[in-house]
Amino acid sequence: MPRDTQQTTSPHAGMSFAQFVALIAAMMATNALAIDSMLPALPQISASLGLTADNQRQWVITAYLLGFGAAQIAYGSLADRYGRKPVLLTGLVLYVLFSLACALTTSFEMLLAARALTGVGAAATRVLSVSIVRDCYSGRRMAQVMSLSFIVFLAVPIIAPSIGQAIVLVAPWRWIFGVMAVFGAAVIAWTALKLPETLHPEDRTPISPKAILGAFRTALTDRVAMGYTIAATLVLAGLFGFINSAQQVFVDALGAGEWFTLIFAGIAGGIALASLVNARIVERLGMRKVSHAARSASSPSPACTPSSPTPTTRRSGPSPCCRAG
Repeated sequence: MPRDTQQTTSPHAGMSFAQFVALIAAMMATNALAIDSMLPALPQISASLGLTADNQRQWVITAYLLGFGAAQIAYGSLADRYGRKPVLLTGLVLYVLFSLACALTTSFEMLLAARALTGVGAAATRVLSVSIVRDCYSGRRMAQVMSLSFIVFLAVPIIAPSIGQAIVLVAPWRWIFGVMAVFGAAVIAWTALKLPETLHPEDRTPISPKAILGAFRTALTDRVAMGYTIAATLVLAGLFGFINSAQQVFVDALGAGEWFTLIFAGIAGGIALASLVNARIVERLGMRKVSHAARSASSPSPACTPSSPTPTTRRSGPSPCCRAG
């Protein structure tokens, strides 16, 4: 259960609030670094490993996301049984080891396998970062911590493509995976030395198939939880679809060339700015109001959505709200 945020002692002994937020952001950044730093290097990876179709290079991102998504289902139960810290460290070790395997790969198939297993390791940071925050905070304070962490996390997509571009200018693409391994090792050291175990021994639960199925049933029958889950799934699907094809769209189709990293940074910067605004208003207005307002603002007006004419309607030009001027 989340600790009382009004207590005088810190819920994460030995770490200040700023350090705690920074470490959570670093955990989350391992994932962003593993995705976005790849983008400028995809043509070099494709040429080096002898790919014949341009779209095959997208599997470098997709394989990672498949491992990242599939493994998340297991980490929650493991962390509830063995504690947050050991499970998190295990995932980070996998992240580092398979990043090094990517750097040493000799075939595209080996690269994809290592990328998927890197994603399996990184999934621990996604699941455990949220669990650790929930152990320490609840309600709007928890939302504020996550939003502040997300701001730092979003700095990585802004600079990661430039890091990848800088590396391939002076070294082979394999060094990108070396940088990932070094970053992962730094997060391991930081976690091992500073982060306390946030799950109390009395709160640990044994791994029980019956209890796991019961938890799934509870989540799947909760209309509010499933509504937010579906909404988040659709948003992330669009985001990852964009990331997967961004290099080909901007560089190959639109001829952005070396401007690609700046364009990508500008898009990521806009998301980071929105997250900063969210961090300032979520504690005042609440998560539900903010998320519903954002959803409404991002949805097109029905009057402005083009549709095919029916026998009972006639073409009369665009709706007044869609006209310029």
